[in-house]
Amino acid sequence: MPENTIVRLNRVPDPGVLPADIFELATESMPDLRPGQMLVEIIYQTIDAGSRAMLDSSSGYVFTVKPGDRLPASASIGRVVSSRSDQYGEGALVRLFGGTRQRYQRIDPERCVGLQVLESDVVDPMHYLGILGITGFTAWLGITDICRPAPGETVLVSAAAGAVGSTAGQFAKALGARVVGIAGGARKCQYVRDQFGFDDCVDYQATDFSERLAQACPKGVNSYFENVGGAVQQAAFSLLCDFARVAMCGQVAQYSGGGEVPGANLMTAVNRQLEVRGFLAHTHYHRLPSFMAQVGQWYRQGRLIQSHNVVQGMENLHEAINSLVAGRNIGQQVHQLAAYP
Repeated sequence: MPENTIVRLNRVPDPGVLPADIFELATESMPDLRPGQMLVEIIYQTIDAGSRAMLDSSSGYVFTVKPGDRLPASASIGRVVSSRSDQYGEGALVRLFGGTRQRYQRIDPERCVGLQVLESDVVDPMHYLGILGITGFTAWLGITDICRPAPGETVLVSAAAGAVGSTAGQFAKALGARVVGIAGGARKCQYVRDQFGFDDCVDYQATDFSERLAQACPKGVNSYFENVGGAVQQAAFSLLCDFARVAMCGQVAQYSGGGEVPGANLMTAVNRQLEVRGFLAHTHYHRLPSFMAQVGQWYRQGRLIQSHNVVQGMENLHEAINSLVAGRNIGQQVHQLAAYP
């Protein structure tokens, strides 16, 4: 039996790009299995905006990884290599939420959230990490619980070319809304319109961004799915209608260290009587069956698509995170640890 390889944080990073030595690859003995447990070789793991934010307390993220700690992962796909479980045999491909960034993980099916065998009618295993995974669940919570779009209303989505934003916009479209995205660069904006099916998308890099955004939302914005913060948030808040709903999913503008980035003047929330609500997906896991029922139906109807970008090798985790922070990905950013069967 080979040794296990785990990823630990070496030190608190400086603001900006992560260097290659920011993480340590350590080895340890393979864990013994108790009755009912199984050993899973991890193949793919998601890289989310929080993957960078959790490394530095100045980002204001929900928790911080300290030097010497193992790196958490929000979702993984792996292959069962050894099993003492009656439910999961060796060779099964499974998706799971939580865990850490390591080559092999010991799983107790009774205590593992989001554990599911990959089904043959899902055409790409990556969809279990993205649109049918924790990414999709996050987008679904923000759209259905907070944005609550009525048919014909305008929903605005920031980071619309990213994993959560692209998914949130597709869910809003499935509910009958008019959806406008915000993304960085003409290529991404075109992709958001042509592939993800948004009604419009505005480039925040344009010198006249605020004017273009106002033109794309001539009747104002009824609900806003927020991923970015900073100047993008300021422009979006200026267009919110009275009683608009704002789903505060993230603030990626401050995730690379360096402290706070000014956002909107929240007096707008008072004057326009806004509903502004933050949310964390992991506090709603009891609703996963409802998510899978609704989104699974949309998926099988062919109404949803997903793009992804893969960085290979455990030693390249820093590059997988840098790719996301730099905006090089469209859709889900994925880190590959082992060969897919």
